[in-house]
Amino acid sequence: MPSKKTRAEKAQATKEKAKELPSPNAPPADGCSPFTNLPLEVHMLIGDTLKDKKQLCALAKLARTSRRLCSFYEQQLYKGKNCSNMIRALMWGARMGSIPVMKTANGWGADLDTRTDLDRHIPYAPHRNTKGTALQLAIRVKQNDTMQWLFKQGVLVDVPNKPARNMCQCDGGWDRGEIWASTLHIAICTGNLNAVKLLLRVRREGVAALEYSQNFDHDLILHTAVCQAFRYHGVEILDFVLENAMIRKSIDGFKPDAQGGCTPLAMALLRGGAYYAHCSTKSILASLVKAGASLGPYPPDSYRAGISPLMDEIERGNLRTNARYLLQLGCDPNGDRPDPVTQDWESPLHAYIIPQHENRFSRPPHAPSILPQWQGQSRREIKAFIVVLLKHGASLDITDFDGYSPLDNALSYMEPFLTPGLRILGFKFVKFLLANVTDKGISEQSRRRAEDIMATMVQDLRAEHATHDLSYDYEGPLQEHHLGIWGEEEVVEEEPAPILLGWHAWTREGGRLVRK
Repeated sequence: MPSKKTRAEKAQATKEKAKELPSPNAPPADGCSPFTNLPLEVHMLIGDTLKDKKQLCALAKLARTSRRLCSFYEQQLYKGKNCSNMIRALMWGARMGSIPVMKTANGWGADLDTRTDLDRHIPYAPHRNTKGTALQLAIRVKQNDTMQWLFKQGVLVDVPNKPARNMCQCDGGWDRGEIWASTLHIAICTGNLNAVKLLLRVRREGVAALEYSQNFDHDLILHTAVCQAFRYHGVEILDFVLENAMIRKSIDGFKPDAQGGCTPLAMALLRGGAYYAHCSTKSILASLVKAGASLGPYPPDSYRAGISPLMDEIERGNLRTNARYLLQLGCDPNGDRPDPVTQDWESPLHAYIIPQHENRFSRPPHAPSILPQWQGQSRREIKAFIVVLLKHGASLDITDFDGYSPLDNALSYMEPFLTPGLRILGFKFVKFLLANVTDKGISEQSRRRAEDIMATMVQDLRAEHATHDLSYDYEGPLQEHHLGIWGEEEVVEEEPAPILLGWHAWTREGGRLVRK
């Protein structure tokens, strides 16, 4: 093994040698070395040999040795009918942000609108068989100076009938072997805000880019912007896209064969149900609603047509996140009752407060309960969400297709023929509902009817000389973190107790555990 001094000298020599190599953007040197003074016949022989062996890097280095040899070796690189080296140099300059290289390639005849294979030019490409133009490549790798230079040269934003292939960051899915995308889709999908502004601020290019996107992109532009907002945890591009009047017209639009027929709001709710997206869901929903997205039932032929977004989130069990976000943004807490009411419609309170004759067959007699436990939600979480619904104006008098209201279903647990335990649960639950409902959520007649039934039950219990706790603290008290939303309240977790093996008696003295 060579000594440390020898290795240091070798490393220093390597550094000095690297400094002598000119960069691709450096102008040719005016050197007077013996090599530059060789006859042109010798240089012609060297150039033909290197070109036959496809030593393009060596030819590029020789072209930068002197101004005398620059034009000669550049001819070896770029001259010839349909020479692919010009396109390679153009795409290399677009990827590396080297405008001088692109100017040179264009000067030798390279078409700036050429659409070619880009597998070797896109780092960490998610797919193979990638094709695109120099402008699309510059947008993809975020070389904004190169992008602006190409725009000044008057390049086409999109090649007619030839969209980019496999250049965005979208997941193709099992049903799509290749992803075809417009330039605007690539700019939004890769998070290049400067490119999005440049494409949409000029009216002529913006209209053409949107029309091209509608014809060739698999998803709507708003779908792409929503996906990008979740991917990068920011709504800057989404807000800018929503400022465009043409895009706002499709705020409730969808493609039947894309994203399961979801509207942008429905897709945001579907993606927002994941644990990693909670920090972005509220801001994305707020941006969509501010731009005019409907909080009513989903449109016909779309995902879950006719269903309220609130009911859709309740059925999926997203009570502490998406459902509360929708209520804060103004979604109807009663689930948008149709007129006339359909047979399969129910309000959120109907979904949780089912009549006793349906609950009786699904609950064992030794474990009576009123609230269901479904979608992974505990009864206490459901109780907390019922409080939120009532505070937002949910009605206890709204009726379903059979003419029953949530209050009727709750009062059915207080029928005289039921067991005392179930009747007491019904008494507590009705008292809990009356204590939290707002004035517009119940009529005076319904409140008086419920209080009369409760008074009759109290008289029956007194006649039987029964002693029961009739407080309305149903399912236990609710804490602040039960009523809050993930990410907005501070929940202080208790320090876990240590695992003590072999000891039976411990006490805490001065802030530490000691054995008695």
